[in-house]
Amino acid sequence: MGKGHHQLPKIPDASVYKVENSVVLMNLQKKLAEKGLKDPWIRNHVWRFEDYNRSKYPKSILSSFFLQGYKYWIPLIGLTIAVESFLGIDYSGHGHGHEADSEH
Repeated sequence: MGKGHHQLPKIPDASVYKVENSVVLMNLQKKLAEKGLKDPWIRNHVWRFEDYNRSKYPKSILSSFFLQGYKYWIPLIGLTIAVESFLGIDYSGHGHGHEADSEH
């Protein structure tokens, strides 16, 4: 405990986080402006949408795919079910001795 004296992580200055650098937040700001609204705290969310964070944290790429990418995977699930139904693919039983006991 306490043996390694590692450097503390460098905390970037708040001025590096600009809404203009994030396409997602700029689109959100534009949609809000169309409705006559403004989010004064939007700059606090810039760090989530910065491109450099995605390269540092690949976990955020996965979570954004599964949480925000539902518009892609829900149709893919439906397509998979439709193709399996059309082709008659059935995964129940597998045909490995799970049939009725009358055959034994």
